[in-house]
Amino acid sequence: MDRREFLAVTTASLGATTHGASLTDAAFPAPAIVEQQPAVVVIGAGAFGVWTALYLREQGHQVTLVDAYGPGSSRATSGDETRQLRVGYGDRELYARMAQRAMGAWQEREREFGVPLIVPTGRLELASDWSPSLRATQSMLTRLGVATEALTPEDLRRRYPQMSFDGVGVGLLEPGAAVVRAKNAIIAAGQAFVRKGGTLAVQRARPGRSTGRQLVDVELEGGTRIAGARFVFACGPWLPRLFPELLGDRIKVPGREVFYFGVPSGDTRFMPPAMPNYSESGYYGFPSIDGRGVKVCPTTGPVTFAPDTDERVVTAHEVRRARAYLAKRFPALAGQPITETRVCQLENTVDEHFIVDRHPAWDNVLIAGGGSGHAFKHGPVLGEYVGRRAVGASTDPAFDQMVRLAR
Repeated sequence: MDRREFLAVTTASLGATTHGASLTDAAFPAPAIVEQQPAVVVIGAGAFGVWTALYLREQGHQVTLVDAYGPGSSRATSGDETRQLRVGYGDRELYARMAQRAMGAWQEREREFGVPLIVPTGRLELASDWSPSLRATQSMLTRLGVATEALTPEDLRRRYPQMSFDGVGVGLLEPGAAVVRAKNAIIAAGQAFVRKGGTLAVQRARPGRSTGRQLVDVELEGGTRIAGARFVFACGPWLPRLFPELLGDRIKVPGREVFYFGVPSGDTRFMPPAMPNYSESGYYGFPSIDGRGVKVCPTTGPVTFAPDTDERVVTAHEVRRARAYLAKRFPALAGQPITETRVCQLENTVDEHFIVDRHPAWDNVLIAGGGSGHAFKHGPVLGEYVGRRAVGASTDPAFDQMVRLAR
């Protein structure tokens, strides 16, 4: 079932109220989960929200997942076709350990969903020389038992003759890294949530009524309300718009233009496993996955982006920059056409740590966001963490401190 069919089923089942029906018809048989826990409303069905909703539903909570456009929307930060799965994180050990655990969780979810999500590729980090950050990544991966290879320019040219390594002095390869089919993963997680008895409302929501230090409900467009005992706002780039005084200075929403370049007919050098994910100062990208072409992503772009209204059309300036980079790093692709483009956005915090913390005015509201371009890979594990925080279960105090609002 693709996204269109998924939303058609959920919309039809929800009917006029959009949230009152349980999506457990013939297409989504009711699971054997006993309702024992208070109701939770999760707002946002991206990498933070959909995994949180699924985890809480699997723990027996009544869960309503609300999203303005539905899981897998191209407006979401997680809306592109592919994302990277890697463990390398410089010296940020808590994220590296979470990413390592997430690699296994992704494999388990792929088996459960019965959908091909993971493409083994390896990840190649390129630099002019050994920087402190690159050394820290190698050291951390070694400490965690993750295999790496340090490659000289000669090694790189021999291993990857389809690439040019002008200006590169060293490469650090993480062979176990991979690519996940991002949009498909979000849709599959949303389908699993509904199949297991969760309720999906494709509506825009905002905080509704409150009493004392408790939020009572969220209000949908048109005035319909959804009540809950606990609420998780995992709205990605919409968070600073929902809570401007709280998050307007904490989360910035820049735009990014992404390009897919075609490969010559019959040429498998730019497909996995022959070509890995790659990153260097200014750019990163992936091999051609599912025939889309080699993905080229600049790490700079517009400083502000409005996810509801801004056009998702690449600019001539960024096309020229991407082509110049392509000619430098992938000479054999210099004359190839652009096969697809994406314009997406990030939700960045200054220190690139996530934000997962209580709303200062409401004890039953959790804010979860600030993915800073690296949240997606943690999805299944991050959802468990956010879900546990939402219901007051124990979590890692060190991680709690790292993602607190007050920092």
